[in-house]
Amino acid sequence: MKIHLRLSLLTLIVSLLFSHHTLANEPTTPQIHWQSVNQTIIDQHIIPRYLQMADSGAKLSQQAQRFCAATDNESFEALRLAYHHAMDDWMGIQHIRFGPVELFLQYNRLQLWPDKHNTGSKQIRQVLSQKPHDILDAERFALSSVAIQGFTALERLLYPSTPHPNAFGGAGQPTYRCELLMAITRNIADIATNVHRDWRGGKVGFRDVVLSADHGNDYFDSSQEVSARLLSNLSTQLQSIVDQKLMLPLEHRKMELAESWRSRRSLRNIQLNLQALEDLYSTGFSGSVTDAKLDAEIRQSFRDAITSLEAIHLPLYRIQANTEADQKLQHVLESCRRLKRLINNQLPPTIGMTLGFNSLDGD
Repeated sequence: MKIHLRLSLLTLIVSLLFSHHTLANEPTTPQIHWQSVNQTIIDQHIIPRYLQMADSGAKLSQQAQRFCAATDNESFEALRLAYHHAMDDWMGIQHIRFGPVELFLQYNRLQLWPDKHNTGSKQIRQVLSQKPHDILDAERFALSSVAIQGFTALERLLYPSTPHPNAFGGAGQPTYRCELLMAITRNIADIATNVHRDWRGGKVGFRDVVLSADHGNDYFDSSQEVSARLLSNLSTQLQSIVDQKLMLPLEHRKMELAESWRSRRSLRNIQLNLQALEDLYSTGFSGSVTDAKLDAEIRQSFRDAITSLEAIHLPLYRIQANTEADQKLQHVLESCRRLKRLINNQLPPTIGMTLGFNSLDGD
């Protein structure tokens, strides 16, 4: 009996020791309060950026009206400057691809790009030729083709390949081109205002929907699902930078394939994208990464890419192959590829997450 008792005690002790050893050596998934992460991202990253874009969009629309009332060189340059300010703010929130901006094709109505079949140019030419006034009404214009809406259409009017003297008319007598310009800018302002309002307010703001995800709702099953969508948006934007904004024009050495090539801001767009993604990572995800080495590597990769871009002093369309500027651009590309691998492959398992759907898959 004593021998049997001793054997039982010995078996229990060995079992406990083995269990402790196994648990001590198993990787652990951090317990992260995803609702808190989401709230921080919404309040410190998403809503302030949409607010900034709503403000610059309103100023863009106002400046378009001022220009069409005067149509002089000074007001035209002021309009171009307002375009750049609004475009800067759009680049700072372009990575968020879900939520209110998904409704009514608002994301594509803000910017149709890439435009694989040059649909925008064809439809803008057609509209300018036929001059249909009925579509200039705000409600009708919002329902018109996305190809004649948004920043890409506006850029075609502000930076034409062949400038047309008096294309916008004289003082007090704006041409149809100027009326279309006012319709486009007003529509951009309306969309930006609507998206910001829908995140914050209404009967139920989308912020409330996101922060109630712990209990499940019509949009999300959990707060972690929201966080996964945000991380997927970060990854998707990195893929867009690598595949669309850099590789597309560089592989073919055809800079007309680059984003915003007409206004010579292709590299600026990428820089602003990366700064916004760095802010999203730092604001929402960095604090959840228990692997200090991985966190430092991600942060350094962001810095490398942004610093490399800042060292390029030529617009993308002027960079020739096998030049010093081209070598710097290749370094930017490699830094972004490294970032994409870190975000896609190493970050998700470290924070106990599976990367969500990538909206560029299949493009």
